[in-house]
Amino acid sequence: MLNQINVIAFDLDDTLWPCMPTIRRAEEALYLWLQCHYPRITEGYDREQLVACRREFTAREPRYAIDLTGMRRDFLQYLGEMHDYDGEQLASNGFDVFFAARQQVEFYDDVLPCLQRLQRGYRLGAISNGNASVEHVGLGGFFEHAVSASEVMVAKPDPQIFQHLAQRFRVRPEEILYVGDHPHYDVVGSIDAGYHAVWINRDGQPWPDELPAPLHQISDLHQLEALLDDASLVAENSGHR
Repeated sequence: MLNQINVIAFDLDDTLWPCMPTIRRAEEALYLWLQCHYPRITEGYDREQLVACRREFTAREPRYAIDLTGMRRDFLQYLGEMHDYDGEQLASNGFDVFFAARQQVEFYDDVLPCLQRLQRGYRLGAISNGNASVEHVGLGGFFEHAVSASEVMVAKPDPQIFQHLAQRFRVRPEEILYVGDHPHYDVVGSIDAGYHAVWINRDGQPWPDELPAPLHQISDLHQLEALLDDASLVAENSGHR
C-alpha cells in the first residue's frame, strides 16, 4: 500500500534528466580537451573511434560495469601510456574534465517543482548505477541519502544496493517507493528488494513481455504526485494513515 510510504527514492539518468545527451556533451568536452593537451591521441582517433575504443576497453573487466568512474580513469591512463604521455596525470585531469561536463544536466520540466513539493511530505533519496552526483547536478538539497553502484560495488538490479539505501534511511524496504525508468534494473530490482515501485515511462515505451507488469506507471512526476495523493485520500477514507 502506497500509504505506508515514508521515503521516495529515484533513479537519476533518464528519470530526472535525459542521459545520452549529457554523456555525449561530456564526451565531446573531453575530446576537445584531449585535442588541445594530448594531440597524439586525437590524431589517431576521431570522437566515434575513441568511444568505440573505450567500449572495447570496458569489456575487458567485469567490474567496469559497476565502477564507471574507475573505468574512465583507467581508460584515460591506458590512452596516455599508449601514446607516451604521463598516464596518471592524464587520467586525473582528464576525468575531472569529463566529470564536470557529466554533471551539466538538463532536468525534465517537471523535476524541480515536483521534488520541491514531494520533499514537504516525504524523505527523498536516490540510487544510480551511473556516476552523476546529486550534489554536483544541483539536487543535493533535496536528497537525504544517495547511493551509487561504484560506492558500494553492487549495481542494480542486485537487491543489496536497494537494501543499502534502506539501511541508510533506517527504514524497512516496504516504506520506500522507488521511481525509475528501467523495467528490470529499477522496477523489478526494487520490487525484489521489498520496495514499492513506480515505472516512469517518459517516452511511451512498451513494457517487456517477459517481465511481470508494473502496478504503477507514470509519464512524469506530476502523475507521481497524483498517485500519492490518491493513495492518501483512500487511506484517510478507510481510516488508515
